[in-house]
Amino acid sequence: MGEQKSREARSPQRDKTLSLERDCRDDYGENNKSRRKNIPLFKAQSNRRARHAAKVAIEMVDDRPDALDTRLANADWKASHPFKTKHPDRPLGECLERRKPR
Repeated sequence: MGEQKSREARSPQRDKTLSLERDCRDDYGENNKSRRKNIPLFKAQSNRRARHAAKVAIEMVDDRPDALDTRLANADWKASHPFKTKHPDRPLGECLERRKPR
């Protein structure tokens, strides 16, 4: 039990700099409730777009069977590349720098 690593002794200034580097804040500009609702919404919409593209590709088999591979590839691309993507939160220090009056 004596081999357990103890927390390093840090000064308050070092704690502050680590906090500014590591702590993150949402800087997108929308409130938490809308973000909680919008993220599942845009995921569902992108999945709907992909399913619709695949359905259209399969329905057009009668018209041009040679274009089926291209259309299905396009549907796969739509499924793997959503219209909107999530962005990570920004570090606290960067958020505070942007809010400072110049």
